Amino acid sequence: MSVEEDLDLIDAVIYGDAFDCAVTFDEIWRYSRIPITRAQLRDRLQQPMLNTLVGERDGYYFLNGREHLADRRKDRLIRAQRLKKRARHVARMLQHFPFVRGIVLTGSVAVDDAEADADVDMLIIVAEGRIGLSFLLLATLSRLLSRQVFCPNYYMSQAHLSVSRQDRYVARELVQAEPLTSQAGALLAANPWAHEHLPNSSLTTHPVNLLPGGALLQRILELPFSGQVGARCERKARNIVERRLRAHHGAFQLQVPEEVRRRFELGIELRFHGAPRVNDCVERYDRNRTELAHRMREARPTEIISQRTDG
Repeated sequence: MSVEEDLDLIDAVIYGDAFDCAVTFDEIWRYSRIPITRAQLRDRLQQPMLNTLVGERDGYYFLNGREHLADRRKDRLIRAQRLKKRARHVARMLQHFPFVRGIVLTGSVAVDDAEADADVDMLIIVAEGRIGLSFLLLATLSRLLSRQVFCPNYYMSQAHLSVSRQDRYVARELVQAEPLTSQAGALLAANPWAHEHLPNSSLTTHPVNLLPGGALLQRILELPFSGQVGARCERKARNIVERRLRAHHGAFQLQVPEEVRRRFELGIELRFHGAPRVNDCVERYDRNRTELAHRMREARPTEIISQRTDG
């Protein structure tokens, strides 16, 4: 394999390191950027080149020198499992709220790596033309209950589930997200390109059950906001959302990104994540890949000579 292919093989380890997270063998396989069987992956990880880059402890893999991440992951996984259980209980009720058409668990809880202060991040698929009203309802409820109960920080119109940014980071975010409701699987189905980046990935979901009478209750609650009345309420709600967006980004001394503003105005989506920490981690991931590629290219001639000698 070439240097880039080797890096694509262990991309999950490099990506996890950027977020200070050790990964499992299954995660290495699932998020590998080249198609490979589990047996082939085990064999490759034992090869001299990758063996010098990746270490393992108690079933967790990390870049050598970062052994402490294995111990941290154990506690984070336990915490994430507890928060996931809570998220499922919450989603069973939220799926019947007005204009909610799907719920997807995202962020650190979805990937079983929840820190002590982790939020239960959720992507909400909403009825077309009702992003503003959905935000007012769910964001207000989240503030009352706590972001560790649920934190709806991404809203997408059910008519616009194809994402505009199509790169490695977004592909990983899509694939690692966990659909909590049956309709939420439509998000990944609308973005088949993500599977091209991560060919070993597949959608696995165990949607929460519907509440008895929940669908009927949802339709009744939506009735007052249909037609012109609903349109006027939506416009007022969007004015509030615009102020909230400016305050959110202003807390980081930033302007609302033009793409975020434009897609919200078009009723496509409303995004609140993408804070500096995430951007810093993505930059760190890119630096790690560049540094590892340099090290591997320097060591590759030595590896080839060693293999010839052994042969």
